[in-house]
Amino acid sequence: MSYIRIDVDLSNIYDEMDRNDKQVITEWLYEDGIIQSHSNPEIRSLVIGADESNGEKELRDALTKLWNSYYRLSNEDELLIKQITDKL
Repeated sequence: MSYIRIDVDLSNIYDEMDRNDKQVITEWLYEDGIIQSHSNPEIRSLVIGADESNGEKELRDALTKLWNSYYRLSNEDELLIKQITDKL
C-alpha cells in the first residue's frame, strides 16, 4: 500500500468546523487520552458530561493533579500507584 503526504493547515479546517464537528473532535481527543488530563477546566468540561458525580469529579481532579505532577513523585509513590493499578 502506498501513502501520500498532504500538508493541511489545521487552523483553516478548525475555523470551518461548526460546534458539533468540534464536539466530535473533542470526543476523539478524549478517547485517545489527549485532553482528559488537560489543566484547563473549560477544555475538560467539553467532554465530561453533566452526569458526573461529585466523587467522580474529585477522583478525576486528583488523577489530573497526579498526572501533571508526575515529575515530583518519589520512587515509593510510583510503586504505590503501580500496586493500585495492578489490582485493577
